[in-house]
Amino acid sequence: MKKWIQLTCVIFFWLSGVIFYPANAKDNELPSLGDATSGFISLQQEKILGESWLRSLRRQVKTYHDPLTYSYLTSLVYRLAPNSELTERRLTLVIVDSPAMNAFAVPGGVMGINSGLFTHSGVEQEFASVIAHEIAHLSQRHYARSLERQQKTAPLALAGLLASVIIAATTGSDAGIAALAGTQALSIQAQLSYSRQNEQEADRVGIKTLYESDMDPKAMPAMFERMLRESRLYGNRPPEYLSTHPVTESRISDSMNRAAQFPAKEYAEDLEFHLIKNRVVLHFSETNNAAISHFKSLTGQEDSFHETANQYGLAISYNKAKKPDKAEKIIDSLLEQYPNRIIFIIAKADTLKKQGKVDKSINLLRKHLSRNPGNYALSWSLSDYLTQRNQIKDIGEAESLLLNLTRSYPNEPAIWYSLAELNGIAGNIVQLHRSRAEFFYLIGEIDDALLQLQQALKKSRGNTQITATIQQRIDNLYRAKKGVNF
Repeated sequence: MKKWIQLTCVIFFWLSGVIFYPANAKDNELPSLGDATSGFISLQQEKILGESWLRSLRRQVKTYHDPLTYSYLTSLVYRLAPNSELTERRLTLVIVDSPAMNAFAVPGGVMGINSGLFTHSGVEQEFASVIAHEIAHLSQRHYARSLERQQKTAPLALAGLLASVIIAATTGSDAGIAALAGTQALSIQAQLSYSRQNEQEADRVGIKTLYESDMDPKAMPAMFERMLRESRLYGNRPPEYLSTHPVTESRISDSMNRAAQFPAKEYAEDLEFHLIKNRVVLHFSETNNAAISHFKSLTGQEDSFHETANQYGLAISYNKAKKPDKAEKIIDSLLEQYPNRIIFIIAKADTLKKQGKVDKSINLLRKHLSRNPGNYALSWSLSDYLTQRNQIKDIGEAESLLLNLTRSYPNEPAIWYSLAELNGIAGNIVQLHRSRAEFFYLIGEIDDALLQLQQALKKSRGNTQITATIQQRIDNLYRAKKGVNF
């Protein structure tokens, strides 16, 4: 009930056009978002807006933290991005924990999806077409161009997008939010929707990006057709993605014609997509037994490619249901075919741990992490198992693993949260406060982050280098606090 009230209040204010201005801004006056050379909104100001928007999103909705899923999405995005028209390819990715179909791109290189997009996509090529389309919106700076026409409504329009994503993440799981979405969403739709010209341009650029990335350009119209079919099931309230990216018969036809201009060829389908998709299916299953029944019903009915993915789904369902013996037989069979596939290695380690063989699990993860240094999923799992074994020598190793991850994934709140826990166990109090500060900052709780940094500053007196670094971070956070916040 408390969550419903909080989200309702948040969305109400967003839909009402309420935003927060810098402390020194005059009434009804926004800060300058551009510079003399780049027009209304500079790339740097887009980045600042995007980071602030993302912090606010994380404060309002639950994100989906699964290193394997995140790694797959990152890999796909960075397969597409080099073949796009993006000039700034440093992207920040976020996965919203929602079964609803949605994807979004925010100025400053922020791109996100609902985890449900996996389950709404039939094959990887279709999933990739949505990502390519969102990358195209970023590369063409559609938000900046539309906001330039609207002049001083940049934060207002982004606040509207934030409301849209929150609605998409909660509609269907909370009747109160669903009712609010039904009555209020139309009032912000004009702010949210791209123009028809923007959509056509994103389709054209996205299709070209798919082809240049050795992916099927025809996947985009195929995904549009899938979306249109699904939209008819929703009646008068289509998924939020279709509210902001309307799909029509003419748009499907146009995208088909564009895709047909590229040479026809066979495209390989990546098994990893289907493995990740089944992780998401398990995540959203009502019960573990329901997931087991689902995957059992699929095994033996499809080609070997899908059979492998369904067997994996069944194995991780058994693991989650605390039936590791049954899971182990399946995983061992999969490892015979794919002995070094990380997603199967982690499933095997989980099976061993659930059988009480934590030492074997840790040794297996160490072995494969040595072959794949810095791997997110392996590092995360190994750190978790070392922490659970709770030996003095293990805590330092686990702490080091997570600290290394913060260098590669500095914008992932879950890593900082777990690192803070380990800092506390290890008695590293200054780093405990610093890690907590980064966690609070990334979820939009800047005041809490500043309190943690002040504590770290007090406890680090006498170490000039550390105090200077902490003070610089405090200054940075104060600037962020005074900037545009949603």
